[in-house]
Amino acid sequence: MKKEILRMEHVSTQDSALSNLDDFNMNLFQGETAAIVKLNDVGVDKLMEILCYNRPISSGRIYIGEQLVNRHDYSNFTRNRISIVDRNSKLISDLSVIDNIFLSPVKSTRFMIRKKQQLREFLWLCNEYGLSSVLDADSKEITIFQRCVIEILRAVVSEAKLIIISQLEEVLSKSQFAAVKKLLEQVARHQFAVLFICFPHQYLSHSCDRCLFIHNGHDVKVTDRHNQYAMRSLLSDYISVPAPCTRERTAPPLLQVSHLYLETFYDLTFSVAAGECIGIRGREEKDFLLFLQLFQRIRRPDIGKIVFEEKDFYQCPPSPNSILIVQRDLANTMMMNELSYLDNLCIGLNLRLNTPFRSKRVLKGIKKNARETAGNLVDARSIEFLTKEQRIWLLYERLCLLHPRLVIFNCPFSENDLAIKKYIAEIINLLKGKGIGVVILTVENCDYLNVCDWILFF
Repeated sequence: MKKEILRMEHVSTQDSALSNLDDFNMNLFQGETAAIVKLNDVGVDKLMEILCYNRPISSGRIYIGEQLVNRHDYSNFTRNRISIVDRNSKLISDLSVIDNIFLSPVKSTRFMIRKKQQLREFLWLCNEYGLSSVLDADSKEITIFQRCVIEILRAVVSEAKLIIISQLEEVLSKSQFAAVKKLLEQVARHQFAVLFICFPHQYLSHSCDRCLFIHNGHDVKVTDRHNQYAMRSLLSDYISVPAPCTRERTAPPLLQVSHLYLETFYDLTFSVAAGECIGIRGREEKDFLLFLQLFQRIRRPDIGKIVFEEKDFYQCPPSPNSILIVQRDLANTMMMNELSYLDNLCIGLNLRLNTPFRSKRVLKGIKKNARETAGNLVDARSIEFLTKEQRIWLLYERLCLLHPRLVIFNCPFSENDLAIKKYIAEIINLLKGKGIGVVILTVENCDYLNVCDWILFF
């Protein structure tokens, strides 16, 4: 009989900072791989928090290793032996691979470090899981794929019986994610349990013993391996990708980047025409900081040339608002909650009008046009209460008002649920339809990247 690793019975939470669970039930057993398919983001962050830490819950019970660790009338705030591997690194950059593996956050580390013993254990792990060609014990320079492997091995060493994998499909290639899944299958056979957390379109690449659907913090359906044939029909209502809006290049390119070299960029060459979308997929988000600094005119390339509207980008600076950069988490970072809807809409307009003043006639015209799509939201004195969709639409209206020639999106699909990703893709298609060039910087392997006419890997 398999040993039970995790059981959650009718768990509900009340947290003002995070979305909550609502009568949530789940159980996992030793050697099992399972998946939580989130139909939206509600309750998922809270679920991961109470699995790692015994924080207060308003109802229900949580058992780990067949022991009661949390209940509605008592929470001891201790940490559970559960490891999470996601897009965020939990390694210490100054330490080597072997040091990061044996420095466990969930298991007390020996005061005396025996280097020879650690090396023997490391070599045994590499031989057991076939990782000899992947990891170098003394290396400090690692890729995202190696980082994921190291965190999984750290979970094995720290005896964290449950390993949670959260949306690694977005940061790894298909072959890399397949290698991680193979490693996890081997790990699961050694008395561990593995839990994937993913969106519906990502689940199709998994093969799990059981699958649980979560919607608004509640478990709505559970299927097992014997019902896998029905999964595609179950998921069909939640998977829809907007058709790309493509154009033929009849006009000269709006932006040309030729043989650009700068630190992590080697011979970067691409071009963007009006009404065209180019996706640039990198390995890590930090690489995009250099790219954005180039178009903010903070940095210059070591070698190479950037031509915008047939003029040298550095010798003939483009007019204000010709190139706009939209930072990640666009629903929050590009907004000011304390300002009114109209004030948020008009951010940057003074640069386009070339005057710090806005006439009442201009504001009246802007307000009238915005009311046609936003309705009475235009009169709002604060945007604190707006939903993500309303905030993204506000950003789209601002872009239309400023009418840039090129918009650069920095990781627009990151950390958003399926509905928001779809909405962002629709907004990008609207921008393309207005003849605006779009560049998308991303580290994700996301289905909604089909809004791009071309995708460049570097």
